Amino acid sequence: MKNKSIDFNTVLTGANLLFAGLFVFACTRTEGNEYVNQETMLLGIVLCLQTHIALRFEGRRRNPFIILLAFSMLFYYSLRLLTLSLYPFSDVFDRYPYDASDSNYALIFIIVANVFLYTGFHIARINGNYAINSGQWRAGSPGRVVFLVLAAIIFAYFSGVYWTEDNIPRVFNFLTIFISQNSILLMTLSYYLLFKKSLTKKVAVTLAVLIVTDMVAHTLMGSRGAIVSIIQNYILVTLAIGNRIQLRRRYFVLGIVLFPVVMALLVGSFAISTYNRANRDSAASLDLSRAVELAREASSALSLESTLDTIAPVIAARVGFFDFSAEIIAHRDEYNSVINLSSYAKSIIDNILTPGFDVYDQPKISNALQFVYGEMGSPSKEQAAESYHSDQLGIYGEFYALFGYASLPLFFLVAYLLKLAYVGMRSANPFVLTMKRVIVLFVFVRMLDSYGFDWTILETLTLVAAIYIYRYFFFSKPASVVESPLRADFHLPQSNPPVALPN
Repeated sequence: MKNKSIDFNTVLTGANLLFAGLFVFACTRTEGNEYVNQETMLLGIVLCLQTHIALRFEGRRRNPFIILLAFSMLFYYSLRLLTLSLYPFSDVFDRYPYDASDSNYALIFIIVANVFLYTGFHIARINGNYAINSGQWRAGSPGRVVFLVLAAIIFAYFSGVYWTEDNIPRVFNFLTIFISQNSILLMTLSYYLLFKKSLTKKVAVTLAVLIVTDMVAHTLMGSRGAIVSIIQNYILVTLAIGNRIQLRRRYFVLGIVLFPVVMALLVGSFAISTYNRANRDSAASLDLSRAVELAREASSALSLESTLDTIAPVIAARVGFFDFSAEIIAHRDEYNSVINLSSYAKSIIDNILTPGFDVYDQPKISNALQFVYGEMGSPSKEQAAESYHSDQLGIYGEFYALFGYASLPLFFLVAYLLKLAYVGMRSANPFVLTMKRVIVLFVFVRMLDSYGFDWTILETLTLVAAIYIYRYFFFSKPASVVESPLRADFHLPQSNPPVALPN
């Protein structure tokens, strides 16, 4: 198996070394750049060194949280610093005065905060083989799953109404937990990967087609992260099942060869979804046929020159999460009126605990930031709904805005408690155990790219509720007398490797 597969840790390590080399090269190309300088690139090298050390430790003792954190550092932070050296463009940095010294200060805080995160994850250890063994279990209701996914897609995209938080009647906001196709698809992906061997070829192909259909439809309806979301969910589920990710070597090589094609598809989907989103916002609603028509219009306007000159800087700014945290860290005083414990408490009451009516008229923190940099006055849910816009904070920006450097112990505490919760999950049913782990990993990822703790709490409650609501559809049963799906060989050597990435 070792000769036919490659560990995801190895892939991340290779990408990290590549980025470190690019940082060395970028040190000579930052003159005149208002957002980054040579010191920023040197700090980027330090970030790569930190990531490399973390991955070396993870290779010896498997840890899904470190894989997720390293993945985020590579593709949302290190890569963003490199693209800033190429394209000094950022809508976020235009809100207030901002320069390279602000980037350097934020980057130092991120590196120090990561020390506390990695330490927390390392101390709360996973010993032995924590892969989930579903070999004696099989899917008991694949037809129900197909029906549920099909119904969710039809309701979301073909019913003539595209429900979003800003157009659904507020009194029915709490009902979105019953019709959230995102939660349904995450559960479906877990069900598919866990019981793939027991599914008939017809059912497996149908589920795969439905997942791809949702991804395409979501993109056409204006979502710029549909493809990335599927990839991220795939990583979450695979880590929850096998505690590691292994890629078939031939598929990995094929992916490298097709990398330019994949990048072209990602750029094209971003441009199309952005174009459709702009046109959807100017109309009362947008049906799927209209979305396809707009996609054709957007495609005809794409060219290599326009991609390099116009689209590339925008995509680089949107993909990178560094900007959001760094800008908030640089202007903590300005955002203090919105990012504070009192506002969070009011937001949780208005947006989670009192569906359909408000006590404080407090929008979610992510929706309230625009009132500060846009000089729109005091935050109001009614006004936020009229000019709906959500801003990312990131865990680093959010923690620093709340507590400054005093938040560092909180990074350790969050990592330690999440790891303990993950290790402590138990269930005789492999699907239930997988979903419990997915929830913990989901919370960590949502905190990393945070839109506010209030937003994270709402999304987590939605996922937990969906698991209970739709458990009838995701039924599984043992084919014979089975052992517990959790193999924790704490004292004996591992006799079986963790579950590999399904093909």
